[in-house]
Order: sequence, then structure tokens, then C-alpha cells
Amino acid sequence: MPRPPAKAQAITSALAARIVEGELDPGAWLPSERELAREYGADRSTVRRALRMLAEHGLVQLRHGAGAQVRAGQPVRRAASDITRQVGAWRGFHVSAQAGGRRPFTRTTVSEVEAGAPVARRLGVPVGTRVLERARVQGVDGEPPVQTATTWVRLEIVERIPVLREVDTGPGGIYSRLEEIGYRILFEESVTCRLPRPDEQETLRIGADQPVLTLWRRACDQDERVVEVTHRVVVGDRHELVYRYGSGA
Repeated sequence: MPRPPAKAQAITSALAARIVEGELDPGAWLPSERELAREYGADRSTVRRALRMLAEHGLVQLRHGAGAQVRAGQPVRRAASDITRQVGAWRGFHVSAQAGGRRPFTRTTVSEVEAGAPVARRLGVPVGTRVLERARVQGVDGEPPVQTATTWVRLEIVERIPVLREVDTGPGGIYSRLEEIGYRILFEESVTCRLPRPDEQETLRIGADQPVLTLWRRACDQDERVVEVTHRVVVGDRHELVYRYGSGA
């Protein structure tokens, strides 16, 4: 895919920042093409291309004869604590989405696979070890997916909790099932940013130039043994990560 002109990309990035950071509210109209061309020192064809890229990213809707309007959907606000607490039948993404008044969805596939090098290293097992893989695509109704989340679990854990092979693992999901058999889980998460791979572009419905956050989370038991690893790929402008700290931490 050819790279967009640098000027159009710069305008897209500037407008995206204004939308994501709340300077432009949902439903607000962007300035006209003529006004944007004057503001950014560009011709109208460049502005038009930037607006198309904003629409491809899902940030605006282009209204023929009217202009570009900020989409009503807001990023899902994800608190780090949502993974540790159960609200009703849910943890994690579903808790965050419902807290924002949205209706979440998850599409899950479950299979047994051989651990590749990145997963094996994080799980602390040899490369090629058989593990259970739970791959999920998550989002909110009426909008493109927000993230993919893939979890790998040691088979000795699965033998103790056979329901992990099912799409529906019951209220609270994997972590509630681990707690039920006596595990006390401590989480460790790292976050980086990169451009999406082709398969991620297709699944998440984003362009090649739209950055994604990549998160690796390890779940360790009370003996500091890794029992599960999760890799999330998150569309940055569809998901806000919130971390809360105390001065005594």
C-alpha cells in the first residue's frame, strides 16, 4: 500500500489528536475544507485526502455536501483494575465498555497450539510446548473492533479447569476459575506501540499507517509461577488506558 503524502498524514494526525483528546466533541463538525487548508497551509485536495483518512480510521463521518462530523462513539475507557475485579458476569474489557454505557461483544475461538518463541519465553516453557490458545476479537456494537486479545494457558492448568476449552468459561472468565481452585493471581503488563500487521489491519479494520498499542500481560500465581499469558493489540484511538497509582506504591 503506498504511503500517503506527508502533508496529508500530518493534517490527519493533528486532527486525530484534537478528536481523541476531546478538543472536538462527538457530533461536532470539523472546519470546512477551505478553513482547514488555510489553517494548515495546504491545498484543498490534500485536506480532502486527510479527511478521508480520518474517516477510514473511524474518527469522522463524511457527509456529502455538509462536511466532516466527529463520530458519536467514544474510545472505551479501560481502567487497569478492571481485569482484577468482577462485575456481574464479567471482567476486563466488558466491564470497561459497560461502564461507559456501551454494549460490548467478544468473538472467541479456542484451539490447542504449539507455543512460538515469544509465548514460550513469557510462559517459561520450551518452544513447541503444547498450550491452549484462546483468541478473541472485542469491540462495542455498531462500531469496528477495538482490540484482539489472545491468551495462552499451560495444559496442566487446563487439565484442572476443563471449561477453559469452551468458548464460554462462565462468570468472571479464566481468572475467576483460577481463583476458585485456590490461585491468587498477580498481573504484570508491558505496553509498546507499533504499526499494524496486514492481518491486524483486516481484523481491526484500520489502515497500515494507524498505530496500535501492543500489550503483553503475564498472570503469576502465589508462587510467582506464570500460569497464563495474554497478548492484546489495541487500536489506540478506540481505547483509553487508565492507570491509578498511590504515593506509597
